[in-house]
Amino acid sequence: MKTLDRLLGGGIAEGVITDIFGPGGSGKTQLAMQICINTIHEKIIYQDTSGSFRPERMIQLMNAKKLEPKLLDNMTVARITNASEQVENLKKISQVRPSLVVIENISDLFSFEYSKESNALEKHVKFMQYMRSLSLLCIRDKIPAVVTNIVRGSGEQERENLEKSISIFTHKKIRLSKQGNKFSAQVLPSFGAKKEIAYKIEPEGIIEIA
Repeated sequence: MKTLDRLLGGGIAEGVITDIFGPGGSGKTQLAMQICINTIHEKIIYQDTSGSFRPERMIQLMNAKKLEPKLLDNMTVARITNASEQVENLKKISQVRPSLVVIENISDLFSFEYSKESNALEKHVKFMQYMRSLSLLCIRDKIPAVVTNIVRGSGEQERENLEKSISIFTHKKIRLSKQGNKFSAQVLPSFGAKKEIAYKIEPEGIIEIA
């Protein structure tokens, strides 16, 4: 989406963590995949913590751009199943030094493993340590990172999961919203007038509505 790129200051930048968050079905994975397609000629690491990644969907999006399916070989997809594994996989990013890192549902496993009220402090500490390591890695090796995150609550009470802990380390945010069949995106922080971008989700990807 051209307007989204402009609001981001030219797209996904090196050394920056861009956080895409919103409710289920709002297009977080679709947008992350489209960002991958822009870098598909180079090395990409895609870490999936919830089983959301579908190679057939990537191929469908690539076909829409008339890209060769064999370019999918440039993506290393890791299925992450626990928080310790997620932390450990930071080493792989450092070793490969890809042109893009995508981490799907970045807070999900931490929330699941430290779900008890008595573990709330430990959850935030562990997650912040992880985010700090990811942030330093991206800055040091000039790697652009895109992470997706869920929201909790409903309607106007929706808040990004582990919002305070993740916001310290994410440099730009894209909030996706869904109301019925209507979708909108907003870049945060929004300097000046609030700007929302309406979009739809089609077989060829997320398409901005003028």
